[in-house]
Amino acid sequence: VRFFGNGRTAIARITIRIDAPARPADVGATDFTIEFWLKAETGANTGVVTCNQNDGWITGNIVFDRDIYNAGDYGDFGIALNGGKVAFGLSVGSSGTTLCGSRTVADSQWHHVALTRRTNGGMAIFVDGQPDGNTTGAAGDASYHDGRTTGYPWDPYIVLGAEKHDAGSAYPSFSGWLDELRISSTVRYTATFTPPVAPFTTDGGTAALYHFNEGTGTT
Repeated sequence: VRFFGNGRTAIARITIRIDAPARPADVGATDFTIEFWLKAETGANTGVVTCNQNDGWITGNIVFDRDIYNAGDYGDFGIALNGGKVAFGLSVGSSGTTLCGSRTVADSQWHHVALTRRTNGGMAIFVDGQPDGNTTGAAGDASYHDGRTTGYPWDPYIVLGAEKHDAGSAYPSFSGWLDELRISSTVRYTATFTPPVAPFTTDGGTAALYHFNEGTGTT
């Protein structure tokens, strides 16, 4: 699926509902892995993340947004590009951090990106099967609170390719391609690995799987 970096007013994005009713893609109560293939052109994503800071990921070019507006939930998280490198932020309550990778993925080539998080706070980034940073952030449940009351309609969603709330130009969208997004309710990678090249198939750890082959036009 192609994004053009102009995700505003609920367009140029993919929305995945995770609540009302509760759905398996709402990970965070247990260990989890988010992985996908990504291609971004050189110089197309210039957003800058604040590394090692709670919610610092939100000012990068947002690839995966499972943020919430204001407080009142267990936690939230997101994935963005930081000057063409991967950043992964996660919060539990008012505590959290943003882990920044060092390998450039915005080089017009396809890259496998995997982010893992453990409920003890452990966070890691892998690019093309190689470790690209790890840290210990906030521990505990980072999932979306089932049945949560909110005045912000996009809260109970994962949004791909853009900042979900249209909060302004300080929170830029992603320009590039995504393929084969798999969300897992377990940590799949702990060390160097060979990235899978075939389309993912479901298994016992799969919470959600998107091939991005099904739709056309606006679907």
